[in-house]
Amino acid sequence: MRATFLTGGYTESSGGHAQGIGLIRPTSDGALMFAGLAASASSPSFLVHGELEGVLYSVDEAGNRVLAFERDMDGPLRTLGWQRSSGTAPCHLSATRDWLYSSNYGTGEIDVFPLGHDGSIGPLYDTVVPGARVPGPHPAQDGPHAHSTLVLGDGVLGDTVLGADLGCDTVGIHRFVDGHLTRVRSIDFPAGTGPRDIAVGPDGRVFVLGELSCVVFELTGLDTDIPRISRSGPSTTSPAPADHAAGLVISPDGRRLYTGLRGSNRIAVLNVDDLTPVAAVDCVGDWPRHLAIDAGTLLVACERSGTVSVLPIDEKTGIPGPGTSIEVPSPTYLLAVGA
Repeated sequence: MRATFLTGGYTESSGGHAQGIGLIRPTSDGALMFAGLAASASSPSFLVHGELEGVLYSVDEAGNRVLAFERDMDGPLRTLGWQRSSGTAPCHLSATRDWLYSSNYGTGEIDVFPLGHDGSIGPLYDTVVPGARVPGPHPAQDGPHAHSTLVLGDGVLGDTVLGADLGCDTVGIHRFVDGHLTRVRSIDFPAGTGPRDIAVGPDGRVFVLGELSCVVFELTGLDTDIPRISRSGPSTTSPAPADHAAGLVISPDGRRLYTGLRGSNRIAVLNVDDLTPVAAVDCVGDWPRHLAIDAGTLLVACERSGTVSVLPIDEKTGIPGPGTSIEVPSPTYLLAVGA
């Protein structure tokens, strides 16, 4: 049996066909089926679990809000309220027991919201404004575009927060200084990289995906005065000029790294140890935006085809094989919520 998944999606407010947060359930024969709505919401394109059991958070990318929900065992979600973001197009969230961090893609800020004892979101506490670096050369880099965060550590004011800026080709390192989240250092990436997603392997190694260059980077020294890119590698040996990489997931055994190539509609597979390409296979859909691994299977949210692909992963090679797909309206994110 596979896990149950909630699906983020684009609704009419962002030109999509979803009606809110969807629900995917395993069937009795081990397949998956779209089970309809878990909650109506405007463009909940990204979802994340909170520290409290049953609590999760969503962006409203079109409405410039962050939302909180509580889930019961049957799947439907009950709202715990929302707060307005400081900027536009919030596209990513990270949550600890105390804070919710939101990345505003449109205007480049990272927002910090306090979380209540019940998981509800308090009024905006802090905002980190974009850095002063000149945006990159790609047409999509028309200004700062905060795309994701990753929290290292967990304390009332003890978090270290990495923040990827697609527009300015940087990953900022932020810590609380005098009670405010502050950018203390920054790692510069090659011009035109477009840092998008950050992932941590089971051994604690940190990787960054370049959406525009389709290159994967490993970061080291994040707890020192000299953080740096230690190595990098292309996602594929057969790049397509129009590809935009999205979604970064590492296999549970830490051997393989997967990303979607939007444009050529492939899944790229890399060796984690040396960041070399292993394979690039058909994603069985259009515009692979997010990936998840469950029960030896790679699930791919294919936004434009309105499908989620189900690709079995070969145990020896780690390469996803030919698979099937189910219809899910404009899926943008996959969040496992239990078996």
